[in-house]
Amino acid sequence: MRRSPFFLILALITIAFACNPKSNQPNEQDHAAEVEAWYQDRVKSLKADEGWLNLIGLHWLEVGETTFGTSSESGFRLESEGFPDSIGVFSLEEGKVYFTPQTDSIFIGESEVKEKTKIFDSEGQLSEKLSLGSLRWNIIKRADAYGVRLRDLETAAVTQFEVIERFPVDIEWRLEAKFVPYVPVREIPITNVLGQTTPNPSPGYLEFEKEGKTYKIDALDAEDELYLIIADNTSGGETYGGGRYMYVKKPVSGDLVILDFNKAYNPPCVFTPHATCPLPPRQNMLDLSIMAGEKTFGEH
Repeated sequence: MRRSPFFLILALITIAFACNPKSNQPNEQDHAAEVEAWYQDRVKSLKADEGWLNLIGLHWLEVGETTFGTSSESGFRLESEGFPDSIGVFSLEEGKVYFTPQTDSIFIGESEVKEKTKIFDSEGQLSEKLSLGSLRWNIIKRADAYGVRLRDLETAAVTQFEVIERFPVDIEWRLEAKFVPYVPVREIPITNVLGQTTPNPSPGYLEFEKEGKTYKIDALDAEDELYLIIADNTSGGETYGGGRYMYVKKPVSGDLVILDFNKAYNPPCVFTPHATCPLPPRQNMLDLSIMAGEKTFGEH
């Protein structure tokens, strides 16, 4: 049976749209709304109890005991008013951290801490969060170092926070990229702001084109997403010198992913000097000015 010219034209239009990456682009208004919703979620996460704005201290423990309080003689001094001179004592013993309270009303969850208590054991997968009024603290481990991460839920950085300056949303920075897997998975060294370097598994890289040039970004695994640590020609100027981060969804079928630089965001180190941010590996320092996403913030 001969097909009419209408069906032939329809078939050609369908093929053209299937071959055109721009056919998957949302319109500018929908895209701007999507990015704005993402940004509002981003602000909520920053201001949340586990966000980065309330981080007020990070102290690396030595083996043995470290006193904690507002006293000038404390090994880990809390420079905030309204809290006791002596809050407690941290004890680092054979890779485990204990806490002994020296004041009342220190809690783990709803249980008050009355005596020396183990609060961190990486081998035993124990990591407790303690609280005293608006203070929150827990132990983090970076390589062989153990640190106390301290938060104040009522710090001015949270209560006075307004906005993060951003480049205007531009749909031209929403790109399609090709995911190229490493077989086998490749280990790439990632250095943090403390100078510690550790190998991280990379399942592959993203390859994309911009203004006629091809660029590659090594990705780290993040369950159903890919975690990107990048720098570009705006780093150290309009954007943070230590680079920016992005998450993108892994491809469900085929090898194409959406790479939207309008969602490039600042590392925690932009908001606080008490974070341990990973830095972009050399191969992820792009010779490209990415005029999209978050600009630098504050003075950190």
